[in-house]
Amino acid sequence: MISGISAVFLSACANLNVGETSQSPAPSQSDTLAESMSQAESINANSLQAFLEMVSKNHQIPLADLKRAFEDTKVIPSIKKLVMPAPPGFQKNWKVYRSRFVEPRRLAAGQKFWATHRSFIEKTEKETGIPAEIIVSIIGVETIYGRHMGGFSVRDSLSTLGFDYPNAPNKSARETLFKNQLEDLILLCWAESHQAKPFKTCLNQTGSYAGAIGLPQFMPGSIRRFAVDGDKDGKIDLRNSPEDAIASVANFLLVHGWVKDEPIYFEIEGNQSAQDTAARLADGEPKAKLQLGDLINQGLLKQSSLPASTPSLIVDLPSPGKNGGTEVRYVIGLRNFLAICDYNRSFFYAQSVVEFAEALDDVRPAGDVAKKASKKPKNAKKTVKKSNKSASQ
Repeated sequence: MISGISAVFLSACANLNVGETSQSPAPSQSDTLAESMSQAESINANSLQAFLEMVSKNHQIPLADLKRAFEDTKVIPSIKKLVMPAPPGFQKNWKVYRSRFVEPRRLAAGQKFWATHRSFIEKTEKETGIPAEIIVSIIGVETIYGRHMGGFSVRDSLSTLGFDYPNAPNKSARETLFKNQLEDLILLCWAESHQAKPFKTCLNQTGSYAGAIGLPQFMPGSIRRFAVDGDKDGKIDLRNSPEDAIASVANFLLVHGWVKDEPIYFEIEGNQSAQDTAARLADGEPKAKLQLGDLINQGLLKQSSLPASTPSLIVDLPSPGKNGGTEVRYVIGLRNFLAICDYNRSFFYAQSVVEFAEALDDVRPAGDVAKKASKKPKNAKKTVKKSNKSASQ
């Protein structure tokens, strides 16, 4: 993440919100590994040396062991291209972004994953209050349940972004953040083994181009701070243990402020006045600067059973419109929406997770039918329907 704790950090999976600025999906393991190896070039030796000396001094890891593990570290030019901002004039496209995730193949994979791990998912939901469909959705959106966990060396990805981030206004801050993640990776791997070969193997495990790892695509810092040993085997393995991944996703959301049984979002009223008010209040920041009662008073929502003081924000989801214009869908995000934003600081991402979760909940495993019929609605879809019905009465 570079941590996910506040706006200055990257998210759990740290894809840098590329999905909002590009219409091409992030590259998968199959089409990145060969390319990254063929394009690799040497890292700045002096910068790396100073960094390793710092890590050695601060954490009492022998410098010789660090130098041996990093002696063949490479810069990967293709990664630098992936983190570049979109060109001027590029329009974000919510409809295209959503269609990548709320689609039949991913939904079928989600049904199978949920059915296979139903008992543990239900246990985790009961213990944490995080809805089962949200847990399953995040893992599906991130990696399609382990099918696409990334094909870049995590060591080289983080070194590339930490020591050779492309020229951008935030270059210095980004390099610092990725160096911090590289330090976390070293500490993770050193805790796993002090032996040269397994230590280096751990550093070079594959992940996303931004250094995210495993089924839920946690950054190294997030693994250290929020990952959980779900299967109780004495180690955390987000790559091979679905139980660890499930428990870790739930723990991340819980630590980042998930409120049990509170809705995630509300649809706003469909009239032009509500649309205009939402456009005026939307500022694009994943922060709850508003209160739900004020939004009701301004006509964005007719009523709600939630307290008027409930922290809220306006979520804007733009797509290209007719004649070169832009059409925007607005929703009201609540605290649980922000918890998902802490996983990935993107409105597109958070809303896709919620809507994929809604689709999953509609095809919940057969053994959960009774539970589905009796449980209190947790997701936006159910709550919105209930709220709209109450308002019309």
